[in-house]
Amino acid sequence: MKIQIKKNAKEMYIADNTDFEGNYFGNDQWEQVMEKIAGKVIEVDTEQLFKHEFNTKPIEGVSEEGIRIMEEYVDKVIDDIRKGKAHCDFCNETSDSDKICTRCGRVDYLEPFVDEYEYEE
Repeated sequence: MKIQIKKNAKEMYIADNTDFEGNYFGNDQWEQVMEKIAGKVIEVDTEQLFKHEFNTKPIEGVSEEGIRIMEEYVDKVIDDIRKGKAHCDFCNETSDSDKICTRCGRVDYLEPFVDEYEYEE
């Protein structure tokens, strides 16, 4: 599973971290990271899955460890393995089904990772 970062990720980060009066409260290091990964396709660490964010594997020349990328910075998800899976809020585990939790059997605590219309490839 991979994600493609939006080409304007750095500009988005700056805008997200600037208040209405024009005061910047972001982090220069993150600004540099966003500049380096803008437009790139990055490998996702699928050990732990989330609905609105992605943990990456280490990125050569950027980070020796994975970093967390929020969904709004992602242009496209490639080979999304989250389809048909869900997070169970009851047992706090990933279910292999978005209809019934494959861990605890509950049906009323599931939050599907991907809605049918999201991230068309």
